[in-house]
Amino acid sequence: MEGPLSKWTNMVHGWQYRWFKIENDTLLYYTSRDKMLKGQQRGQIRLNGAVVGIDGENNSLFTITVEGKTFHMQGRDLRERNQWVRILESSIRASSGYTKTNGSVGISPSQHFKQKTEEANDFLKTLVDKVKELEQLKSGERAHDEKKTIDSLIAATNNLTNNVKHAIIYLQMAQARLDPNMKTEKLIFVHPALDESIADMCITKKRAQQSSESSSTTTDFTQTTASGTKQPISGIQHLDHLKPQRAESYASSDEEEFYDADEELIDLDKFENEKGNPGTGDSLQRNDAAMMSSDEDGFDFGDSHEDFDEIYNNAEEHDIGNVQQEHGSVLMHLLSQVSVGMDLTKVTLPTFILERRSLLEMYADFFAHPDLFIATNGIDSAEKRMIAVVRYYLNAFYAARKSGVAKKPYNAILGETFRCRYTVPNSKLSGNTTEAGPWPGSDEKQLTFIAEQVSHHPPISAFYAEMPSEGISFNAHIYTKSSFLGLSIGVASIGEGILTLHNYGDEQYTITFPSGYGRSIMSTPWFEFGGKVKVACEKTGYYADIEFLTKPFFGGKPHRIQGSVYREGTRKPILTIRGEWNGVMYAKPVNGDEYTFVDVKSKPEVKKECVAVMQQGERESRRLWRHVTAALLRNRIQTATTSKRFIEQRQRNEAKERLENGEKWTPLLFETTDNEGEWVYKEKLGVRETL
Repeated sequence: MEGPLSKWTNMVHGWQYRWFKIENDTLLYYTSRDKMLKGQQRGQIRLNGAVVGIDGENNSLFTITVEGKTFHMQGRDLRERNQWVRILESSIRASSGYTKTNGSVGISPSQHFKQKTEEANDFLKTLVDKVKELEQLKSGERAHDEKKTIDSLIAATNNLTNNVKHAIIYLQMAQARLDPNMKTEKLIFVHPALDESIADMCITKKRAQQSSESSSTTTDFTQTTASGTKQPISGIQHLDHLKPQRAESYASSDEEEFYDADEELIDLDKFENEKGNPGTGDSLQRNDAAMMSSDEDGFDFGDSHEDFDEIYNNAEEHDIGNVQQEHGSVLMHLLSQVSVGMDLTKVTLPTFILERRSLLEMYADFFAHPDLFIATNGIDSAEKRMIAVVRYYLNAFYAARKSGVAKKPYNAILGETFRCRYTVPNSKLSGNTTEAGPWPGSDEKQLTFIAEQVSHHPPISAFYAEMPSEGISFNAHIYTKSSFLGLSIGVASIGEGILTLHNYGDEQYTITFPSGYGRSIMSTPWFEFGGKVKVACEKTGYYADIEFLTKPFFGGKPHRIQGSVYREGTRKPILTIRGEWNGVMYAKPVNGDEYTFVDVKSKPEVKKECVAVMQQGERESRRLWRHVTAALLRNRIQTATTSKRFIEQRQRNEAKERLENGEKWTPLLFETTDNEGEWVYKEKLGVRETL
């Protein structure tokens, strides 16, 4: 492909017209098409190992990042940009040696498995040949230091060769389990340098398995040393957990499925501690069986001593670190499975990027300043009420995304709920308690909150908050839709919230939400909001247009916002707002001086009150995710992954059972209305009083 694009050049700090052409694994560019025809090249960009990225807020820009350098390009419009992105992605995949897994290609998982095993065999042959070359090199006349260096290289290469040998055997045994009709004698590649004892042992083992009814559950992959003791081959304890399972991918059209990164299903911390324990195999077999049946009670997560309530009180999150350095293999696997612009709604990202709370609890943090929430009430002026609503709205985001770490909350499962309440600082409780609502028995001067995951496909969360004494409530539903942007992941929050002032004739303020972006996923990820939102009151005619500005490609600060508040029928704003959503925001009235509108760090968040974890229902967020949360806090990623998969497997089983019985899921707390996609709390203020 070839054609014109604009390229940002640092030399003149501006966009320059260039003619681009893709040739093999290189993107060549020229100052014009005529220069290309004359072979007068201006520069080139290597595509091997490159990553293409797009900006969720700009339809014409895209980037190419390779070897630590980022090149900024601009097409004429969305269509031209997408055309270049698709072609570049295909070229990068071809030149980088990985291709996107797609069922339409015609290669089955078993064939793909076999292909990779054959590639490993070829690699083994190369290693063996290299060892021979090094040994020949050593035999010549060499200085003592040179021979010592060669000896070290030979030792390291031999060690690598042995590991590859053993890995090939395990791959082939796994392949045999996936395809029971495959003959092991023909399966195992016996390289001249491969120990015959190991190959014979594996063949003998397979024959013994085929003749024993219990061979599928007990396999002793050990070899006997000269001292008569048994050792695991290549340091791997056993393969008992390697059972035929449903192949998992990063994307699928299945209605009720989850997909995970390529991570271990067992707790490796515990596995290391149990090495040499004769009971290890049986223990892990029971755990594996528990996994397949989604019986969480059959698994020991090693957290029986933990205080789950105290763990949830620890809200501090740590940076992921450099993803490329610490989780490169998982990242490259992800890149091989997705394409720029792809919907990630059904993609469950690796466990190490999870923060220790459910998505439903994150929504509760929007009310961590209950004093600002109720400050929208008790104001006679409609204009001032609108400004108070905007102040509360802009102050709410910092409490919800305080850490700034690019981690994502747990994906709430269908039927999951979260409930909490807040007490307004420096206020005295009334002594009157509620009989219904989010938390019956709470004081009428407390803010109570309830959330429920009402849909799985699409993933929709509904939540509701109220303070009866002030006659104020907030009802919202949000459908989160994730997209892969190359160097970023974008999450669009589709839906709206309605803040109701019941003491003003049910005066309602409709609110939309910004998108979220996880940036720099190839290095050290960070988070920002982006997009335009609106706050509008149909009854009074006041409205506000606010934009969360993403960090520009070239310099500039992140986390900025700008907005204006308008009166119906006027073009000139009555108030303009600027600043940073995670810092200080300033407001300027049409006839007045600028003043501090919101300082999100001036006051601490109010601590939410929750029922003790182990007294909650099984579907309440904190109890449901307690094992995952405890494991993440202790940095036991495999344990967290295992617990997460128990939860996901249970949801699959429940979905299958509903399908077989012809049943449809009905939410407990929320119901749909005549407005398409809207979910409303069944016992909201103003409704339950009339029942």
